[in-house]
Amino acid sequence: MSIDQNILIYILLGIATILFFWTIFQQLSLRKIKKNQEILFNGKQAKDLEKIILSQQDNLLNLNKQSKELFEINDELIKLSHTGLSKVGMVRFNPFKNLGGNQSFSVAFLNSHHNGLVISSLYSNDGSRFYAKTIQKGQSQTQYPLTKEEKQAINVATGKK
Repeated sequence: MSIDQNILIYILLGIATILFFWTIFQQLSLRKIKKNQEILFNGKQAKDLEKIILSQQDNLLNLNKQSKELFEINDELIKLSHTGLSKVGMVRFNPFKNLGGNQSFSVAFLNSHHNGLVISSLYSNDGSRFYAKTIQKGQSQTQYPLTKEEKQAINVATGKK
């Protein structure tokens, strides 16, 4: 044998070795694909693949519709939370020095925009008197100014203390 034939044999042997390992790699990849295919079909036949895809598409459309409905419900809940009375503050006090105890009080009922009302009760020996004032943005909207205790009740309700 000549040197050219030996070089040719070594080159062909190298190519055959590379092709052998490439074939093993391809077989392992094919085995992995078959395993994933078995999981996908899970006992079903290939002709059911179209049904599976259509079923998943229907599921996605239903989920999208339900998601939109949940967002609409969430928007309504947010609107309701801003209008409902969610903040309450109360202050007890003694308006008359000669009476014992803090039997009088002011209570503020406000929503998230600080709108609502303040109710005050003044206790005396002659009886109790109740007063109510509407509140807009934390301020009285009537001709009657807020008392110190009513302002304190608003501050307690809004967290200003």
